[in-house]
Amino acid sequence: MGRGRAHGEASTATRREVARGAIATASGATAMASTAVVTQVVGLVLGVGCGSAMGAGTAAAAAVGGAVFAGAAARASAEAWMERTNGRARTRSRTSGGGARWDVANVDEGDVARDAGVGVATFAALSRGNLGRLLPSDVSRVGANATRSAPARGSDYASEAQKRALRRWFKKFGCHHCGSTRGKVIGDHMPPNKLAFGSGARAAANRGASLPRRVFNFVRGVPLQRFYPQCEACSALQSAAVRSGATKLVVHSVGVRCAALAGAAVGASALHFDEMKIFVERACERARGLLRV
Repeated sequence: MGRGRAHGEASTATRREVARGAIATASGATAMASTAVVTQVVGLVLGVGCGSAMGAGTAAAAAVGGAVFAGAAARASAEAWMERTNGRARTRSRTSGGGARWDVANVDEGDVARDAGVGVATFAALSRGNLGRLLPSDVSRVGANATRSAPARGSDYASEAQKRALRRWFKKFGCHHCGSTRGKVIGDHMPPNKLAFGSGARAAANRGASLPRRVFNFVRGVPLQRFYPQCEACSALQSAAVRSGATKLVVHSVGVRCAALAGAAVGASALHFDEMKIFVERACERARGLLRV
């Protein structure tokens, strides 16, 4: 009978640990993804895109930091709720109307450092170092969903081989601005021809340019261009933006996906962080012993 009771207690503990892990991961992912959606909406209102010069780097860093904080807070609140329901509430959780919430006054600095490190590192890795992917895409610049591109020969149109590659990338990764895979693919010059050459007429005049002319263009500062896969809707919006000189932004899902995965990592890392820390410290000690540092 004692053995059966011990087995039942072990099963209950296992279920609680699994539930704790699932809730921590889901709450972190949901909070960080929601923050990413809000960030894109704010970016649309303020006119700040992932490639904009107007403080985009600072805005992206602040947005990622805010998203990580939201994910960590949601994870901590979920853990506090779990512990309250199990009758093991810690001092940093308190009830209000029967529920538990995160007590900012008793935040552990180690937890903050861990969550920030894991969240930012995961988002940076998933976004290939571009924190600006949390912001909307500026259709006059390389989009947040940009993954693959091909070199453009000045203002010339894409070759047949390049068109095939662009179609393949479009089906796999989507438009480099909004991520859509619907409709016909456009070989998008980046930067746009009008911005690269100064006017549409100059860009048209340089189609099929000779090698000396291309060298001259390079010397006078015409930037090297690349082809990116683009949808028809973003192409039309880009034409209007370049023609008017206005900033046109579009939302996308790549930043939300990266944020959701980063939030899940924040939640999961909190479960066995002490064990992982000990493992890393021991590995470093062994490495130092081998290197005799």
